[in-house]
Amino acid sequence: MGFELYLQCFGETESLGLPRDSIRALFPVDEASSEPDFWRLRYDSHNSCDIGVNPLATDATKLAGLYVDGPCRDIRLWDSLFTILNMGSVVLFFPGGRLLIVRETSSAGLPEEMIESMGAPVQVNSGEAIRKIVET
Repeated sequence: MGFELYLQCFGETESLGLPRDSIRALFPVDEASSEPDFWRLRYDSHNSCDIGVNPLATDATKLAGLYVDGPCRDIRLWDSLFTILNMGSVVLFFPGGRLLIVRETSSAGLPEEMIESMGAPVQVNSGEAIRKIVET
């Protein structure tokens, strides 16, 4: 896939951020070719991609969001993205797609301009569900 996915905090999580170390631990980061805010992921010889992270302005140990550049098909990537969606008020979106949230997340705190431009959010319940939506 040759595009980017974005995960962005909103609502209360926007000010609290997400724990950088917990998120990094979800992925097979290739330490030799990664930087603090840019992680190269290697699942196997056929599945790799890159993640860029946006630290919270007030605390670099927390993240305000991240993007996945060229997401691979490995289900472990998608399961990790689903785990992040469950860490608080987090939305996943991509060009030409819809806003994705988990069932437990209230969309009430989503920025109105996001909903106006991308439509009402779609609820997902697994990494596989995210992958299917992105691929269609």
